[in-house]
Amino acid sequence: MTLARTFIRRFHQKSLTRRVEVISRDIIKPSSPTPNHLKNFKLSLLEQLGPTIFGPMLFFYSANNRIKQTEQLQNLKKSLSETLTHFYPLAGRLNGNISINCNDSGADFLEAQVNSPLSNLLQEPSSEVLEQLIPTSVDSTEARTKLLLAQATFFKCGGMAIGVCVSHKLADATSVGLFMKSWSAISSRGTIKTVGSPVFDTLKIFPPGNFSETSPAPVVEPEIKMNQTLSKRFVFDSWSIEALQAKASSFEVSQPTRVEAVSAFIWKLAMKATRTVSRTSKPSILANSASLRSRVSPPFTKNSIGNLVSYFAAKAEEGEKQRKLQTLVAEIRRAKQRFRDDHIPKLVGNGDATEVICNHQKEAGDMIASGGFDFYILTSACRFGLYEIDFGWGKPVWFAFPSVRQKNIVALLDTKEGGGIEAWVNLNEQEMKLFEEDRELLDFASVNPSVIQPFLHVL
Repeated sequence: MTLARTFIRRFHQKSLTRRVEVISRDIIKPSSPTPNHLKNFKLSLLEQLGPTIFGPMLFFYSANNRIKQTEQLQNLKKSLSETLTHFYPLAGRLNGNISINCNDSGADFLEAQVNSPLSNLLQEPSSEVLEQLIPTSVDSTEARTKLLLAQATFFKCGGMAIGVCVSHKLADATSVGLFMKSWSAISSRGTIKTVGSPVFDTLKIFPPGNFSETSPAPVVEPEIKMNQTLSKRFVFDSWSIEALQAKASSFEVSQPTRVEAVSAFIWKLAMKATRTVSRTSKPSILANSASLRSRVSPPFTKNSIGNLVSYFAAKAEEGEKQRKLQTLVAEIRRAKQRFRDDHIPKLVGNGDATEVICNHQKEAGDMIASGGFDFYILTSACRFGLYEIDFGWGKPVWFAFPSVRQKNIVALLDTKEGGGIEAWVNLNEQEMKLFEEDRELLDFASVNPSVIQPFLHVL
């Protein structure tokens, strides 16, 4: 890429950031009042332990000449109101770490506009620009009380971005995806029959812990230092992933999954960059988020709403052998099996789930605080079906997670074409420079390629 072309792209991105203008802010309330017997929504243990931050999602849609912008906006507001009747806790307000007051206070809805075409953003997406397209920052103080904010941003070309921020106190990524599928189904078809009604049943297995409002749960809150962390996007196409899977296979793990192969590969190269910069060789931990929905017995329904996630930790000891891709994949697989065979039974057995889960959280916090480990966190939203979310004007041309930009966090998403994976990687500046220039990485991944496809000439 020439220096002039790089400057032009950066200029477009900075110009776009300056031109995101919020032109209205409304409160959308449920279309029907919440019944009295549902007004006090108790948080389960897992939700009490959830961080007080928002989980963001961002969907991009190309221009649709059949529907006027005013009609799109009206439809979004009306369908959101109807959706909130089903997802009534999202229209309430948090009551400390104990419950949600389902008082129908409503969800914030922002309308914004950008005086440039969507193609400027999709040509070379950046986390700084994406952050302008969600209604608030992920660590906003609004997260202490509010549970849902949404923003519709219209581009000069007629394209649109729909961004949501949903509180992790109530919802994991699967729950946010279910909410978006319900909202889009009501918008496009007038019913959630195809998606199914949400089920709020986390208390059946994870009753609340003994935490008071003045003495909250021992949550490991993320330490967000945006100015010291770079967030960059790397795309692995289906062919590269197949090659990685073959490279990562071994006698112990003969068929690594896409996520196992890509996460182990990123872990390997991030570890290498960290150790080069720090000039130390500490043991390394990769904490993988894991949904509990199908793993507990009896399992939760596919429409269960809650913060139903835990994690399993894979460990790489010091030494060159421990940093080989096959070894790392095998350790991830073993950690997943230990989680399934040892940890899950303790959650739903005769023991005290509160003690088990709190000890699990404390372990992670102690490891991070000790400084004796290089600690990475990986979350995956692959196979969530997020490219099927159609509000009535077509499926998204791109989906993104605006990054938390906390150091050493990695988020994996499906590519639109299927089979590929987009990875958003967060490292400090020195480590990122080594990571993104690593020849091994560039053999398998593209650094922030354009999202624009030939059929998107209307953007």
